[in-house]
Parts: sequence; C-alpha cells; structure tokens
Amino acid sequence: QQFAMIKDWVISYRNLPFGAYELADSYRLEQPGELLLCFRTRKFYMPDFHVFTRDVEEAKKVSLKIHEKIYEEIRKLGRDYVSIYNITRSFLEENKNYVLELVKREGKPVLLHFVPEGKYYWVINIEYNIIDQLDRPREIGTFQIDIGNAKRFGITYTDEKGEKKYPVIIHTAIIGSVERYIYAVLDTAVAMEREGRSPMLPVWLSPIQVRLIPVGEEHVEKCLEIAAALSKRGFRADVDDRKESISKRIRDAETHWIPYIAVIGDKEVKEGKLSVRIREESRVEKLSAENLIEILKEKTKGYPRRELTLPILVSKRPGYR
Repeated sequence: QQFAMIKDWVISYRNLPFGAYELADSYRLEQPGELLLCFRTRKFYMPDFHVFTRDVEEAKKVSLKIHEKIYEEIRKLGRDYVSIYNITRSFLEENKNYVLELVKREGKPVLLHFVPEGKYYWVINIEYNIIDQLDRPREIGTFQIDIGNAKRFGITYTDEKGEKKYPVIIHTAIIGSVERYIYAVLDTAVAMEREGRSPMLPVWLSPIQVRLIPVGEEHVEKCLEIAAALSKRGFRADVDDRKESISKRIRDAETHWIPYIAVIGDKEVKEGKLSVRIREESRVEKLSAENLIEILKEKTKGYPRRELTLPILVSKRPGYR
C-alpha cells in the first residue's frame, strides 16, 4: 500500500532519508496445526515502517539506529533477543565491518544463514527471537535492507546531478506484529510467575493502572477526587466502592493484575498519604497522590496514554455469574 502511493511522489535526494508508517492488516493462509494464539494467526496487524534511503551506505547507518531501537523496546519488557542474520555471502564480504558492528551491539553470538544471491529482494534480513517459556525461539522484531522493490514498484528519487535513482528501502517492524508483541508480553508474565514474582502487564498497557479502595462510604468522595486527579494526568484509575470486605476488594484487584492498589481510610485522609500496594515490588508503600503520579509518569514515559472507557465506579459496571 505504501509503495503504491509513494511511486507517484516527486522525491529529491534532499528528502532522504524519510520514513513511511502504517498499521497494516495482514493475512496469511496458515494451515491447521500451524496456528498458535497471538504468535501465528491468519489475520494480524503489522506496524509496518519503511525508511527510504539514498543508497546502501545510508541504509546501513539508519539500520544501526533501528537495530538499537528494536533491542530497546524488548528490553523494556525485561527480555532479550537471539538473532538470525539471513544474508547473502556477497553482502557479508563487502560489508563485514557493518555486520560486525551489528553483532558487537548485540553483545553475543548470532546465527548467520546464507541465502542464494538474487533470490530475495533484500540482502540482509535479521530475525529477532525471544526464547519463550517452552524453550522455543519466537521471532518478534525484524528489519531488512531491500535493494529490489524500488525498481519493481517504480519508486525513484532525483539525485544531485538530476538523474533518476532507485532508493534502498529498509523494512522494519520494531516490535513485530501487534499480536506477537502481546505474545511476548504474556510470555514475560509467565516468566515472572516462574521466578516467584507477581505476573503483570507493563504499566502503560494495564487496562486499570490504579485501583482506589475506600474503607467506608465516607471515603468514596476522597477516592473519586484522587481518581479525577490521576485521570486529568492521563492515567486510568477507578474506585471499587462495592459492598465487599477490603480484603476481597484487594484480592479482586490483584486477580486483575492492577499494578497499583491504594486503600483509603481515616488515617490516609488525615496524613494525606495513600497506602499503595505496588505489584511489581510486592510491597506496600506510603505515597502522596503526587508521588504516585510521578511514579506513573516514569513507568509510562514514551508510551501513549488512553482514558478509562469504563465507569469510574466498579459498582456501576456489569456483573458476571
């Protein structure tokens, strides 16, 4: 879709490099027995990013930054990659220092898989794999240096001499498909549980980030006030005002993997501090609302914020048998 659009653009060397992004719905006819929840599906969403560069040299420079970003994102989950470098022998021989720099930045050995010359539109294609909790390699991120598709699709740019040239295109999915990223997130939660830690989603991804639990009805207003302050800053907070015991409401919040659970009673109102259960650290800490907001800011830095779409009072939500 991007190529069909960009082939009609008037592009100068001054415009390069530039990137084009789309969240593309993709389809594969996976066979029965091949399908795997979140990892191998017939329909999936691909955060597809293409970077158009002047030549292979510029593509190499840009791809080093992409390589770093791919590792940065998976390490935010506390995971690491093992990589497979699908590559032509001629590209390796002509760009050995570049490949060595990629490997050096990984800090561990990689697997080189040589492919026939000219068989693919790319000259290097890196598959970044996590090792899941069943000891299976699972490809998540990827990038390729594509030297063939610009000519195939008729995408050109004008160089300094006024001549038409074909750009070299980097294909990348920094976090893989949306579904495979979710696979990595859930596999990480399994790893946490195996290590004796409480499984959880990243704070930015947790549907409810803060659950406020009033000790009595007289504390509901204070909880709503704090929830409103959190919501104003872009965080998802709700109030469990149900007629249940405090222990049951805490247990329900823990079952839902809510990262921060705050109980508010007379003591907390008087002191101006919340008793906050921090799931990641399995401990309770006294925090002011502003302290909690600062922690949330740090934990969600660089990630999007979305408003709560459910009623703020848990009692107002549909119940289930």
